[in-house]
Amino acid sequence: MPAIYILKTDMFFSGKEKKKKKYADDDGRTIIDMNVDGMPWYNPKASDNKVAKEDKPTRRETFAMIRAWFSVYLPRIFAVIVGFGVAVGVIVCWLNGWFID
Repeated sequence: MPAIYILKTDMFFSGKEKKKKKYADDDGRTIIDMNVDGMPWYNPKASDNKVAKEDKPTRRETFAMIRAWFSVYLPRIFAVIVGFGVAVGVIVCWLNGWFID
């Protein structure tokens, strides 16, 4: 049996309990649930991560978020499309010899 395995098991089963630190600002709430697939402590039966009804956005809020997304990203998408168009136009003009007199 490897020595590391013995060391780890002795550490957990030695009967000595480690005192938990108490922080003044800790109120016991969980901000992010760390029970995710791929973690060694993952338990699929632990808790159903259901969103409370009060946390779900209303239809009006949903449309406001979609409208905000379009208002932010549409000019960027348009700028990229125009940039590619200008680049293709320059390449076509260059290859056809329209820049050479």
